[in-house]
Amino acid sequence: MRLLLLMTLFVELSLGHAFAQDPFGDVTNEPRPSEFIQWDANAFNEFRGTLESQLRDGPGIFGTPFAVLNALPEGDHRRHTVQIIHRSGYTQPEIHETKWDIYVILDGSGTALLGGRRINWVEGLPNEEQRPELTGAQSFSFSPGDILHVPARSWHQVQVPDGASVTYALVNIFED
Repeated sequence: MRLLLLMTLFVELSLGHAFAQDPFGDVTNEPRPSEFIQWDANAFNEFRGTLESQLRDGPGIFGTPFAVLNALPEGDHRRHTVQIIHRSGYTQPEIHETKWDIYVILDGSGTALLGGRRINWVEGLPNEEQRPELTGAQSFSFSPGDILHVPARSWHQVQVPDGASVTYALVNIFED
């Protein structure tokens, strides 16, 4: 009986090994991208200095304090980018047709409003004079180390307390 059990186990293991497949065998690896990048604490400190200077001296976006550094700009061979963003004060709600956002909070804290709909937008008024809000959005508090996922076609807004700022890596993923 013991011998029969051992022989059965041997056959099963042998056949299992014979039919095993490499789960990565069909993955093509040519051409190989050469964009292996690591942003370490030193890189972040360099980003922070550059962004703080831009925030202080720059024009912002839509009249709000905003600075951006394209850490991994657009490329025809991939559907994502990485930006490091530093902002403070009021920011307008935004929505993207084909872009998904992943926020990785590096420094600062605040609230993210996700979903809902935009209100208080005045047609014909310049963007810089607008202060729309989101209604019906879910509210998420965030702090360093948190990650926020925002699907395309979803309203979202980052809120930072007065006198404070937030810095985050923004991974933009583009649909086909």
